[in-house]
Amino acid sequence: MAKKIWYSTPLTWYWNEIYKTQKRITPYLSDEDVFRSIKYNMLNVPLQKNESKLNRMLIAGGLDLWNEDLKGDLLHIFFAEKYLRDYLKDMKISDLESIRDYLYANGKKTEVEYTWSSELENESCVYYSIGLHVPYEKEALSFNVILYENSTIEIFFNSGQNSGIITNIHYQDSLLKEDEKSKKLCEIFRLAINTITYMKCFPESVKEGVPKITKGKEEIRSNNNVIIKPSLKILGDESTPNAKIPHFRRGYFKVLKSPKFKNKRGQVIYVSETMVRGKAKTLYTSDTLKENEIPSK
Repeated sequence: MAKKIWYSTPLTWYWNEIYKTQKRITPYLSDEDVFRSIKYNMLNVPLQKNESKLNRMLIAGGLDLWNEDLKGDLLHIFFAEKYLRDYLKDMKISDLESIRDYLYANGKKTEVEYTWSSELENESCVYYSIGLHVPYEKEALSFNVILYENSTIEIFFNSGQNSGIITNIHYQDSLLKEDEKSKKLCEIFRLAINTITYMKCFPESVKEGVPKITKGKEEIRSNNNVIIKPSLKILGDESTPNAKIPHFRRGYFKVLKSPKFKNKRGQVIYVSETMVRGKAKTLYTSDTLKENEIPSK
């Protein structure tokens, strides 16, 4: 019998426990009015015993993210392989400032409207709303990645009933710590930034649609879906076709800054180190970079 294929689903708590409950109570309301009603109650109902204002604001922030999904603005990303997700969450971010500038220049501009944001309202920013689907996992992460003109990065993340916020400053501080919470926050930050950057660097590894899912799930699925696969350009020479988990090159994303690249200047590429005849050699790869445009070290 063939193995059942299933993926984690983002924001299920908001869909199943919050939205469906309110919809049963007020079936006559439109989805937009349902959102407004739920958010009003979240922000105005007195705090329960042992509930902090921060916890309430994080729950309301998750509702904002759910509303992105409700409107069809949340991009659902299906990882064809779990190990690609693991690779991206562990990949170092070598030049965060340049990557941030690249994502800001190539993202969707809007104004801050999120409950959880620490920045001033109506400040211009760029945001990416994504939900991650991973094969054979129960918990799913979703993100709002906000990039401000002042170079601040804020990432709101949700998994189940749990939500949190990490900024670029918190990320740099957490890199210096050894506790499990700090390590987890760093993984979440890297996963959000590297996933978006990976899709920009290797667009040929991104395909619109939803993978074949054989395990039935009651979920409301939008039409904003993509599948991302491992690019052959990040796989090491030691990888074999039959390996369950292939060997990945150790590398990082980089933005081309040198004037000699002319038309390619400002594009993001993947940089890795390899050994050629006993000597270290730097490899630069991208779906949009031709062989004769590959820079020397």
